Amino acid sequence: MLKLLNNPKSDNTRNILNADLFVSNLHNTLKAFGFNPKVTYEVYRSITVYHITWNDDKIYDDILELKKEIALSLGINVSELVMNKVKDNEIFIKVDNMKKDILCLKEVLENYKVDNDFKVVLGLDEYDKLVTFDFDKEKSLLVTGVSGTGKTNLFNDIIMNILINYSNVKVVILDSQGINYNLYNDVCEVVNKEEDIIVKINLLRREFEYRVKNNTRDKMVVFIDEIYEILKLDNSVKDDINYLLEVGSTMGIYLVVSTDSVLEDDTYDLFNKDNVSKISFYLTSRGEYNMFLGKAIRDNLGKDGMYLDNDKNLIRMSTPMIEDDEIERVCRYIKDNK
Repeated sequence: MLKLLNNPKSDNTRNILNADLFVSNLHNTLKAFGFNPKVTYEVYRSITVYHITWNDDKIYDDILELKKEIALSLGINVSELVMNKVKDNEIFIKVDNMKKDILCLKEVLENYKVDNDFKVVLGLDEYDKLVTFDFDKEKSLLVTGVSGTGKTNLFNDIIMNILINYSNVKVVILDSQGINYNLYNDVCEVVNKEEDIIVKINLLRREFEYRVKNNTRDKMVVFIDEIYEILKLDNSVKDDINYLLEVGSTMGIYLVVSTDSVLEDDTYDLFNKDNVSKISFYLTSRGEYNMFLGKAIRDNLGKDGMYLDNDKNLIRMSTPMIEDDEIERVCRYIKDNK
């Protein structure tokens, strides 16, 4: 089904040209302050990494004093500059690229080899390596971020992964807004009305209990978009969701749940878990990142997300942009070939 997806159009030429210019700027700046530097770089889709070494009597503290000059040489603000020490005469600096091409789903799936594990490709990390989510290992996923930063696109990314690579997995989408996932109506169970969503969550708890009695583990992934809107209507479903987050995966029921904020008590109780993987898109304060991820985030994320896996690895990643025409083609193909 990869042929049904849009083709990637990635071109890093401009970023390479920029890096050539900035390397020259860095070399000249450091030389003017008595360094004998060697500057190299690696250009990736989202960032460029500059490596600086020097062989003279200068030490790391000496180069720290030149933060303003180095930032100017790289065309960034001093507040954005982070110099990572490798040793006394070596540092590296990561700089966001000025030009960032849109990442396509076809590009990441072409580079992913499906195996016996139940994994989906979330996107690419800063070094253009695939970031995957293993449902069997990670179990469920919590997602937050203010409106318009990438939560719906991430849901589409995961849903399309499943539809393309795992025909035996049932997908259930609970969308109280009723506008984001209707293209999947023919191939997934999509529930839009708030009252029906509450009933469905209750039924999922019963489904789990049925599976325990009958020892069935057919895989099912349940997407709950903007859970806060549901909790406002009926707070009792929080107990069912908590229960499924804790043990649902033991019987093949996996949850992917999103909210736009974790500041409300009800969502904080759900999202403040240590044994569940998490993705955060842009939030309005460092304190909220800290509440959700347990770590403060300095980065200006833009449309990127921060992925915290069960092993507490924190990874900045770009997710592929999913277009409506891709969803329509894939869903039509699945419907016509049932």
